[in-house]
Amino acid sequence: MKNKTLGRLVLTILSGSVLLGCTSQPDIQQASLSQTENIPDWVLNPIKENGIAASDCVTYGGNISIDRKLAIANARANIAQQISSRVTAMDKTYARRVDSQEVQNIGQSFESVSKQISNEELRGAQAVKVDIVHIDGKKHLCALVELRNTTRDIFEHIVKSSEKKLSAMDDSVLYEEFKSYKAQEALKLEIQNSSVDG
Repeated sequence: MKNKTLGRLVLTILSGSVLLGCTSQPDIQQASLSQTENIPDWVLNPIKENGIAASDCVTYGGNISIDRKLAIANARANIAQQISSRVTAMDKTYARRVDSQEVQNIGQSFESVSKQISNEELRGAQAVKVDIVHIDGKKHLCALVELRNTTRDIFEHIVKSSEKKLSAMDDSVLYEEFKSYKAQEALKLEIQNSSVDG
């Protein structure tokens, strides 16, 4: 009888220890998440009103010059990818509109000129912020890069280079498609952040 009681007591103590061990885990997770709370908004959500921006961070290796160049180059590559993705969506929308209107497709596709346009636009890209940021307890060098031209300027450059003659309606629809990429990316980022927090 004493052995059964002693066994239950030991089991109860062990169970309590396991439960206490489990309750301390969220504190550890919260501590590591709190280390990233001070990341600037411009790093997490790079925005340029009526324009295109991107940020990138590299692990700080002690050489600001090299790390700065790498972060800026990565952000510029992200901008080129943004332009390419926007143009791809615009091209698909245009193809659907042309097919539905039974109009012959004349001139280059928007996608065929997007690489050339991206290269031209990136010449005007500028690093507007560079800073050392602590992410997950480590130093990172982060850079924010913006294009000088507005979204509308870039869109018009693409349309002009494609040699397409757009009606006012097509111009409006395609420009909205081109601009909407930014809203879609911001929504994806917000969803990712809320799933991490939840």
